[in-house]
Amino acid sequence: MIEHGWDAVYTGAGLFWKALWALALGYAISAFIQVFLSRREAAKYLGEGTPRQLALSMGLGFASSSCSFAALSATRSLFTKGAHLISALAFMFASTNLAIEVAALAWIFLGWQFVVALFVGAPILVAVMALVVRLTYPKRWVESARRHAEGVGGQAMDASDGLPGSVGKRLKSRESWHRVGRSFVMEWKMVWKELLVGFLVAGAVAALVPRSFFEAIFPQGLPGWLLVPIHALLAPVLAIFTVIGSMGNGPLAAILFQNGVAFGGIMAFLYSDFVVPPSLKINANYYGWRFATYLGVVFAFAAFVAGVAVHGLFTIFGLLPEQGRDVRELANFSIDYTFFLNVFSLVVSGVLVYLSKRTPQAGGRKAKASIA
Repeated sequence: MIEHGWDAVYTGAGLFWKALWALALGYAISAFIQVFLSRREAAKYLGEGTPRQLALSMGLGFASSSCSFAALSATRSLFTKGAHLISALAFMFASTNLAIEVAALAWIFLGWQFVVALFVGAPILVAVMALVVRLTYPKRWVESARRHAEGVGGQAMDASDGLPGSVGKRLKSRESWHRVGRSFVMEWKMVWKELLVGFLVAGAVAALVPRSFFEAIFPQGLPGWLLVPIHALLAPVLAIFTVIGSMGNGPLAAILFQNGVAFGGIMAFLYSDFVVPPSLKINANYYGWRFATYLGVVFAFAAFVAGVAVHGLFTIFGLLPEQGRDVRELANFSIDYTFFLNVFSLVVSGVLVYLSKRTPQAGGRKAKASIA
């Protein structure tokens, strides 16, 4: 029993080591963008939820890539500043599921087809989400949720607030780099528990759970037209029970794919970040449980449809991956490209942590900014 437990911990640690550079560099880029790109002005142009604004919301979300918890907070900020619900939700989805670090993890653990699928399926999911919200739009719930969100924790400060207007001046500002460091550290503080749980669960599943377990949950041997929708329907349900968000579900998705879960089911699983209990709880704190449950149902349905649609498209174009990677083989420690990338990412992380602790003193005593 002790040997199996050690094997699970070792596998989880190996998977984390494989992904460390992607996480660290992804959060570094995210922190940089958060400081040099303001969401405050963007909210003024997202108030109607038109197709053009949805595209803008997704672009802004992609540029503001972050973990699901940070995306929920940023979405509340946009929503309370006047963004239409559909635009805010498009931003929320894109900022997590199109995040640089999520794409990197998909490439490491699953392969390039899944990275392409993340971006191909994103507009499909957002379109389905927008259609569902339009058809079911609960106006009173939305207004109540906005008022509730405005009264929770005050208005969060944008990381770019109070900085010089031009990018050139921001690059020369010590305060800007201090905030980049602060944003980087705060991202890790928000996500470290999610990562810990995600990689430990992945290690335990890879080491201890037999293939027969997955075959019992995800039926095999059915015709594709029936198997894919069933797997895509079950995947969000599994996401709820794993309690893992965007940064921790990559390794587990690799295990699911290795054990016969359909491509469309894996995509639905990856798209289910905002269905897991921690995300629902945060949304409930912001908007109340009624509205949080509504958002969870909307995203679960959109994830299901997007997963099936992406599977169909990749089947038509002959892009379906043939088999999953051996997760146990991925979870190894060796002197390879991962080692050197991790060393580089740790150096970058060390610099950003140092910057986060440095309080700039420009012009005597300027106000010390803190990022909410």
